[in-house]
Amino acid sequence: IAFIGGGGEIAYWLELKKVFEAVNVPYPMLVLRNSFLLAGIDSTELISKLNFSTQNLFLPQQTLINNTVKNETALQLSLKIQIEELDRLYQKIKIISSAIDVSLTKHTDALHKNATNKLITLQKKMLRAEKKKFDAQIRQIQKLKNQLFPTNNLQERVENFLPYYAKWGGAIVDELYTSSLALEQKFSILLVN
Repeated sequence: IAFIGGGGEIAYWLELKKVFEAVNVPYPMLVLRNSFLLAGIDSTELISKLNFSTQNLFLPQQTLINNTVKNETALQLSLKIQIEELDRLYQKIKIISSAIDVSLTKHTDALHKNATNKLITLQKKMLRAEKKKFDAQIRQIQKLKNQLFPTNNLQERVENFLPYYAKWGGAIVDELYTSSLALEQKFSILLVN
């Protein structure tokens, strides 16, 4: 006996394992079904225009936006090197201050942490300011994510199949059947025109 279902259904069945044991009923084998993401021509054009891989599509929207800004800008947005230099500077200051009085070590550490936090805050503000220059790409990313992951969920959890069937008829069923690789347990992106 096997139960074939989506991730949510499988998680539900996993909660029931002890119930099956308690009533001495064989527990079914759980099989994760294939899932599909249907991407139309406008989505595929946006994916291409934004130079995204299919793996990028599953990243959170904010990560995609930040990565796009960092990759597209000609300006330095990271203060990683400066923070490392600050760490080295405070290590030297700590040696000097602790030689004078060991009790100054905690104060030096607090100053170091404070200065580091201020640089991290500045780095976030720099990224936020640079994002304003990439408004068009940000809107495209938001549009793409809303098309492919409505309300930040998988399509299959939000959208009804009927609009797809109305648009493509039985061809969409045939395509899903052809693309479903039995028990491969894959998440497939199906490009539909």
